[in-house]
Amino acid sequence: MSFSSDFLDTLRSRITLSDIVGQKVRLKKQGREHTGLCPFHKEKTPSFSVNDSKGVYYCFGCSAGGDVVGFLMQTRGLTFVEAVTELAYKVGLQLPSRYVAEGTQEQAKGNEDLYKVLAEVGIWFQEQLLTRVGRATQAYLADRGIKPETITEFRLGFAPGGNLLGSEFRKRGY
Repeated sequence: MSFSSDFLDTLRSRITLSDIVGQKVRLKKQGREHTGLCPFHKEKTPSFSVNDSKGVYYCFGCSAGGDVVGFLMQTRGLTFVEAVTELAYKVGLQLPSRYVAEGTQEQAKGNEDLYKVLAEVGIWFQEQLLTRVGRATQAYLADRGIKPETITEFRLGFAPGGNLLGSEFRKRGY
């Protein structure tokens, strides 16, 4: 199964490669590029480079390289179609109907609903960190030197005891 080059170009244009790679590799911005330790081989000094403007990554140590789709395929063992599908859902891009197999439109709708719920749950945990109950966790994070910007950037939250999450989401109709 192949996708049109227009669809793939649109998909790639909506994704920042360093955001995807940064979930797997600690990247450091250096000029126009990001560098880090290669996820494909063991190394002590960074030889892995990500260029967002070109939408490519390359390792000068092991010669691994490619785009965002290839990165997901290599690091997560996804097929091409699985990687494209995951990225399309991530950025809210509708797959061309000829690539959605019969019966999977309902599954895709279910996945969209699941992503929506998971996003709401993540926000709920973030909000809990800011409550009175989350103060001890806020103090712990501050003691560890974690700055508020980092908490926001990585969407850190707090899971209170009991079944508050279940109760809250039942009230919301889930």
